Amino acid sequence: MSSAPPEASEQPAAAESGIQLLDRVVGLLGQLGEAGAGGVQLSRLARGLRLSASTTHRLLAALERHGWVERVEGGKRHRLGAALVALAGQAADGTGLRRLCRPALARLTGESGETTFLIVRSGLNAVVVDRQDGAYVIESLTQGVGGLMPLGIGAGSAAILASQPQAEIEAVLAANAPRYPQFGGSVAQVRRRVEQAQAEGHLASDDSLIAGLAVIGLAIRPPGHAVTAAIATNFIASRLDMAARRHFLARMRQEVAAVEASLASPAALSRAHRP
Repeated sequence: MSSAPPEASEQPAAAESGIQLLDRVVGLLGQLGEAGAGGVQLSRLARGLRLSASTTHRLLAALERHGWVERVEGGKRHRLGAALVALAGQAADGTGLRRLCRPALARLTGESGETTFLIVRSGLNAVVVDRQDGAYVIESLTQGVGGLMPLGIGAGSAAILASQPQAEIEAVLAANAPRYPQFGGSVAQVRRRVEQAQAEGHLASDDSLIAGLAVIGLAIRPPGHAVTAAIATNFIASRLDMAARRHFLARMRQEVAAVEASLASPAALSRAHRP
């Protein structure tokens, strides 16, 4: 009885090796995402993945060639690269959400001059999938499109977390607790924001993680679906008095209600997918 050709017998091993490599790359990207804009050292990545430094270096080098990873601080640290920004935007477009929300962000920014964001949940993280810049430059933890932070950090991210079942909120807080200090926050601070958003139906606070800024975040609640997105704004606290903030929040509610209505309409959602 003849034996199988060598290439046939080697296929399962090759497939297993490919899956293992993919798992390593996904794990590597996950660690880089959790590290944020400051990046992370190769040695820490290697320990987290339980890989040798040389193997981790080869993976990073390959991802860097594709623009998925870039170096910071003279090459000593690594972070997610600009190519992933495009992928984040494409993922948001895939659901139609970014196309539905973009006009709302444009109107809010145009009327107020403030920068607005569309934030979407991704597991234990929140990602900026769209941003409309206002009339002045403002520092932001969320940064630009593709910016990633632990779920609960930032107004939109906290509004999303506050909309989850309580057991899930506790699980997210416990899982992200070691990461919050890297973004200037704490479990106690995130919990206060979540409780405020639950009580008021939105988050509006001067207790920003960046001195001098105030925040407003409002979750998007698609009928019959879990909350995974929010619209948010960061602004210089002294620019808007309480009356102006109430007006801005009212306009946000109007725009979010329109988005929710569109998400409930198959015809509107179909139009959002069109170029």
